[in-house]
Amino acid sequence: MPDRPILSRPIAGAQTILVVDDVRIVRQVTYRILSESGYRVFEAASAAEALEVLGTARRPIDLVIVDVVMPGVSGVSLVRRIHEGWPGMKILYMSAYQAEVLVREGLERPNVIFLAKPFTRDELLGKVTAALLHQPELAAVQPSVRRST
Repeated sequence: MPDRPILSRPIAGAQTILVVDDVRIVRQVTYRILSESGYRVFEAASAAEALEVLGTARRPIDLVIVDVVMPGVSGVSLVRRIHEGWPGMKILYMSAYQAEVLVREGLERPNVIFLAKPFTRDELLGKVTAALLHQPELAAVQPSVRRST
């Protein structure tokens, strides 16, 4: 068994994650990867569902993974609402859109943790780890991600 640094990753199974994305297949794939990795996972298809899950969850949710561009309430607006009710909630943003679209949606802070779609299992788990450990320098936003040619 390979040696691992004790604090290299949060202990899977000890954290609960909420995945918010309006695209069902993205939620399903993300749910499967996270649950197979030992996390407890909830999912929501909209901002309203996400707020309902947060408000009714029996145990604290440790991380919210939120799509930036969703119909109705954007992911950025949802995060503002989340921080009003749950200050300090850890957030992982994700999107398949170019950086310019993300800025237009209100995602302007350069220190957020961001996952570009499509993503691999390792990319997802690495960003989740960075978000749970509050180490955005491990997963800095790269504005040139997904530039069109």
